[in-house]
Amino acid sequence: MAEFRISSDDDGIDLRRMATALAESQGWAREDVSVWDNRRGEVIVTVDDSLLRKPEVDPLHRPRHTPHAVHDACERLRREDTSLRGVDFAFLKAECARFFSAGWTLADVEHALGHRPDGRVWEKGERYQGGRWFSHRLSAWKTPDGDIRPSLSQEEAQLRVIGKAGLPMDIGLPQDTELSQRPVASPAVARSAADDARRLIRQNTRTTTDSLAHQDRTSAHIRRPDRP
Repeated sequence: MAEFRISSDDDGIDLRRMATALAESQGWAREDVSVWDNRRGEVIVTVDDSLLRKPEVDPLHRPRHTPHAVHDACERLRREDTSLRGVDFAFLKAECARFFSAGWTLADVEHALGHRPDGRVWEKGERYQGGRWFSHRLSAWKTPDGDIRPSLSQEEAQLRVIGKAGLPMDIGLPQDTELSQRPVASPAVARSAADDARRLIRQNTRTTTDSLAHQDRTSAHIRRPDRP
């Protein structure tokens, strides 16, 4: 357990608010941080050690934005997927780079090479190898205009936002389709619903330090008429 002590000679400074702002700036959840006063006028912040350690990023789920990271991901992809061994590496890297630029992870690309967007598994075998089969599988994850569709992890993240906002998890699905038969909404509907969900979350979220400061500034200029 790590401990921070905050003190000041200026009695006008709200030390608890400062401590809360410190926790928020680090992205720590309020329930994971303890803020309390001692008899000497100090505010003490205690933080679990696990929050201070930088977690190791899973290589399958970390973003790949630099040329070096894309190169490493494509090498691993070709090494583990036997259907890619006859694919020109420069072509493989150029095509995968578009998906990585769209926020896909290596796990997303592996999923796309193994599954169609509707969840069905791609065919495997000696007949299903090479550059054309590689392009065909990834093209299924593009829109008719050639844009990259949301990946599996992106749709799952969007649906988590929808669930957190209290919206139905089957939003966007046809009414006559069982949820078990099609577990995710269409990309366009999922994106739209996620945007609506984020707005709902912002409207209902707890008051932040910035908004408290704004309330203090504005309330100082409010003039209410004296009661008779």
